[in-house]
Amino acid sequence: MLDDRLKKVASYIEGGTLLDIGSDHAYLPIYAVKNGIVQNAICGEIVKGPYDSTVENILAHGLADKIEARFGSGLEVVSEDDDIDSITICGMGGPLIADILRGGFENVSGMPRLVLQPNTYSYPVRRVLRDMGYAITDETVLRHGRHFYEIIVAERGEASYDEKALMFGPVNLTKRENAFIRKQERELEHQKRILANLEINSANQEKMNEIREIIDLLEEVL
Repeated sequence: MLDDRLKKVASYIEGGTLLDIGSDHAYLPIYAVKNGIVQNAICGEIVKGPYDSTVENILAHGLADKIEARFGSGLEVVSEDDDIDSITICGMGGPLIADILRGGFENVSGMPRLVLQPNTYSYPVRRVLRDMGYAITDETVLRHGRHFYEIIVAERGEASYDEKALMFGPVNLTKRENAFIRKQERELEHQKRILANLEINSANQEKMNEIREIIDLLEEVL
């Protein structure tokens, strides 16, 4: 059973073949195949334990003819011969997702849709998408308990984003969904607490100025 976060990710998947990096028991590919979202899937895992669990779960659902588990790092698990329509990378930090995209995209043929769900710090994800020639076509923010999750959808295409768009998301800034606003309000309070603590306990003016710039951006967005 998928949680709301991965169900929302699944709603953005398209095409015949899915590549899911860091597949975590193949939950998302199994859901996508069983619900007719895709016909086939490839699961990439770099850690032996999760890889073994992925293989076992695929077999348990009788989908070994449709879903293949591959052991390897990031996009190194695919080759130009694989006809990938959508790539999902979920549940990792933004810098790691950016590194995965930057470090192996030459192995990917065609122009697959990217559906990315960074748990933290989405700025480097948007920056690497821009640098790779991908345009952000949709974004959303989901709230689960005290946690907020961002989903970024991108297609091949040129785009130019300023610092505000890279930090908050060009589509998020337009849609201004309730969860997005709540996320920024919480971040604003967090940054204000950091600044107050620095003003009492630190002489690092450079760091304080950096925090003030972030606060100004957050207040501008809100």
